[in-house]
Amino acid sequence: MSIRFKLLLSYIAMAAVPLVLVTAAMSFMVYMMGYQDMRDFFEKNRDKEYGQAVQFGELWYVLQHDSGKLLDDAYLKQIDSRMNEVRSGFVLEKDGAIAYSSSLALDSGQPEKLLSQKGNIRDPLTIGSFSYEVFHAGFTYPDGTPGKAAMFRLSEAIPVYLRPLITMLLLLAVGLMSAFMALIVSRSITRPLSRLKNAALSLKEGNLEPVPLPSGNNEIGQVGTAFEEMRSRLKLTIEQMQQYEENRKMLLSHISHDLKTPITAVRGYVEGMLDGVADTPEKQERYLRTVFRKAKDMDRLIDELFLYSKLDLHKEEFLFRRIDLKAFLRHYLEEKSFELEKSGILLSAHIGGGPSPMHAMADPEKLGRALDNMLDNSAKYMSLASSDERKVVLRLEAAAEAAEIIIEDTGPGIDEEALPFVFDRFYRAEMSRNPETGGSGLGLAIVRQIAEGHGGSVAARNRAEGGAAFMMRLPLETAGPKEAKP
Repeated sequence: MSIRFKLLLSYIAMAAVPLVLVTAAMSFMVYMMGYQDMRDFFEKNRDKEYGQAVQFGELWYVLQHDSGKLLDDAYLKQIDSRMNEVRSGFVLEKDGAIAYSSSLALDSGQPEKLLSQKGNIRDPLTIGSFSYEVFHAGFTYPDGTPGKAAMFRLSEAIPVYLRPLITMLLLLAVGLMSAFMALIVSRSITRPLSRLKNAALSLKEGNLEPVPLPSGNNEIGQVGTAFEEMRSRLKLTIEQMQQYEENRKMLLSHISHDLKTPITAVRGYVEGMLDGVADTPEKQERYLRTVFRKAKDMDRLIDELFLYSKLDLHKEEFLFRRIDLKAFLRHYLEEKSFELEKSGILLSAHIGGGPSPMHAMADPEKLGRALDNMLDNSAKYMSLASSDERKVVLRLEAAAEAAEIIIEDTGPGIDEEALPFVFDRFYRAEMSRNPETGGSGLGLAIVRQIAEGHGGSVAARNRAEGGAAFMMRLPLETAGPKEAKP
């Protein structure tokens, strides 16, 4: 329930509940006065006023024109009975003394007080606990004796002392109801806000774990949901920052380790030349070639490190375009096979998928770099194989809405425990991939970054007949031909 709707309901309740209470109180009082319901109350009161007017008119006429009837006790009792039915009565005075008091006058307990006021106008009068309206009139008895009459009616059936009490009770009921509704509405708002405040303070103290928050479909519940999303994203961001910091420390550690060895070797060879150890042109040339090779390895390591860092931070731009993977691999093999043949490695290819082209959105340069790294990795370690045959097979196979590029070698394979980690940065499987071969530990990590940048994946496995196999899976382009924007 929304806060706006709650407030609307509270306002309606504050207006409607007092009305219901007043109606209920009035109905109770009407019932206590002997009426069946409000309709009966109004009908009888309308008839009563008419009856009062008729009786008052008759008595007024008798007072002014036929005062002799006032000496007839039967007539007085008759008109007293009729006036009592409409909650009215009269008092007659003769020679300064009360000559007759009607039943209602006697019930009031002070009939003489009804005659105490002078004049013939309508006067309000309170006797006991009830209010009356009194009409005074002077007349003359048939024998010439002056008389005075007081005609009255009960104006309020409710005792006077009950009116302020009922008013106070109604006001108290209205106040309590308003306070109750305000309490309910305020607690439904302040409690969730208090939870939000506690959650914010907890977050301020660095607690990123979930805390109780207001829920529901109202406005505060939506704020609570947004706060929880903010906390989750903040926690994820901080965890990523911590992971980046851990990666940075690990990166610096590996860089220091991988650069120290060639730098130490270069320094040793240079010191040997300066100390005259390389005293022949042949030794000097060998030392210089070694220094050149070590410098080249360091340059390659720095280049791979720079590329991996940009890929890892998503700052390396991919220039995607629609290419035919079959044509791309045929062209790539023409260039790469000659280079591998110089190292005594036979490179062959098996392009599957039928005669139709296999289109994919790819960055040819990055894709070529990934293939280079996988082929170089195979070439480096095939020298450790027991077989004299050094062979690499590149396969292209079609899968469900994807293409698989598989590179198989005849090397020593990969230790089973190392298979899940070969694409991690700086990882070297010591038992099967000798670090002395010069690997930086970044080549296959770069392959994974490039594959994931294409929306694909990589995996490694051991071949049953020996050697390792690396698989790169790339999504095929199923839409119509178009150029992708960088």
